Amino acid sequence: MRTLCRRLPDGQLRAAPLTGGAHSPRVEAMPVAPQDADVDWHRTFIALVPDAPTRSEWEAFGIGEDMIGRRVAADQLHLTLAFLGSIPRERGLALAAGLASTVTALPALKIERFAYWPNPAHPRLAVLTFECPQPLVELAANVRGLVRSLGLPIDDHRPFRPHVTLARLPRHSRPVSPEALLVGEQSALALPASRFATLMLYSSTLERSGARYRPLAAVDVPAAPLD
Repeated sequence: MRTLCRRLPDGQLRAAPLTGGAHSPRVEAMPVAPQDADVDWHRTFIALVPDAPTRSEWEAFGIGEDMIGRRVAADQLHLTLAFLGSIPRERGLALAAGLASTVTALPALKIERFAYWPNPAHPRLAVLTFECPQPLVELAANVRGLVRSLGLPIDDHRPFRPHVTLARLPRHSRPVSPEALLVGEQSALALPASRFATLMLYSSTLERSGARYRPLAAVDVPAAPLD
């Protein structure tokens, strides 16, 4: 797997309680209603989901009062590990059932920086990027390995850059001033490390208000000590 880590309403599946050691958790994705006919297996992806305190910190983070953009709803915030696209229902169910096998204990992730992508001169996304410790590298590799073992497609043309999108900006947004970027970067560095407590399989639906993500399967991610 390529990486840019410079340092090392219900069709959902719910997680069983965690048992076992921190480094070899035994978890199972327990089906609720994945066989429902209305479950959408289009635009699927696998992502890490933050816990409630982390979401609250991100919600309070200002992206600049002069930037006109659409904040991502708190319950939609995530860190993508793999984007699959449309997948057959049977393989989607197999993917959901195997999701627990990929889980490793994960420390809270240190924020690397706040940034505008693709760049401050042409901002389209406001993001937080994260340092990439070895447990995150392993978890991402496990997820991609599971996807490939099921013969499913995976969008792997971009390096893995762990990030969370906080806001999406209009196509013709004005450039971000160096002063505003500096304020954002300094504020981001003051945030505590981010805890990702859940590994989730999602489908994405495009609506007038933007993309909406529906959870299809979920497993708990046990915490590891922060180095």
